[in-house]
Amino acid sequence: MTTYRAVLASQPDRADAIYTEALFRMFGLVALGVVVTAAAIWVGDALNIGQHIFGNGWMGVLLYFGATLGVLIASNVVANKGLLGLATFLYLGFATLEGFFISPILELATGESMATAFILVAALFVLMAAIGLRTQRDLSGMGSMLFFTLFGAVAVIFLNMFQFQSGALQTIISVVLFPVFLGLTVWETRHMKVRAQEAALERDAAGANKVAVQAAIGLYLNVLNLFLIVYDWLPF
Repeated sequence: MTTYRAVLASQPDRADAIYTEALFRMFGLVALGVVVTAAAIWVGDALNIGQHIFGNGWMGVLLYFGATLGVLIASNVVANKGLLGLATFLYLGFATLEGFFISPILELATGESMATAFILVAALFVLMAAIGLRTQRDLSGMGSMLFFTLFGAVAVIFLNMFQFQSGALQTIISVVLFPVFLGLTVWETRHMKVRAQEAALERDAAGANKVAVQAAIGLYLNVLNLFLIVYDWLPF
């Protein structure tokens, strides 16, 4: 069976170039998504966009959430079809909408609190991504468990929003989701590595870049949610 290491040994320039390009594309898109969201938070706060989102009650919030989710799904679908330019555009549009959505939540934040949360999450992300790139273990079972937990937690979040409205339950959900998003960062990085290397074996640069865009979307979501959890936990 041909392995990535065997191909890399026989034709190092081509195989390694494909994989390295995909890796840089993935991390570059994650960083770009974070920057776009930060800019959207600033614009949303300056223009008071949150008032238009939350001012119409839960119906307005649900409509906005549905539109944002639609853009996210569209970016994944388009990326899967290999239309990477359009997928990137939709991904950045999603990052912008997320920034507008959370801008009211962070409007009372201090620069110190946001910087502290960002530094902590950046350090955690780099650590988890490094583990995902280095590990040789099969993490498929871990991924299934994490996604199952994530979907369950999201269902509880909606129940809490509309039914219980419990601060204690929200704290419990955050405690559960924190390791979930850390684990998903490891799993998605490892998953991307395997798929990008498979594409490199086939000399398929377009396939490797498609994997990079899809992985970037998932990793961006992990970073964003980790930031919101850590920020909520900070005492200032």
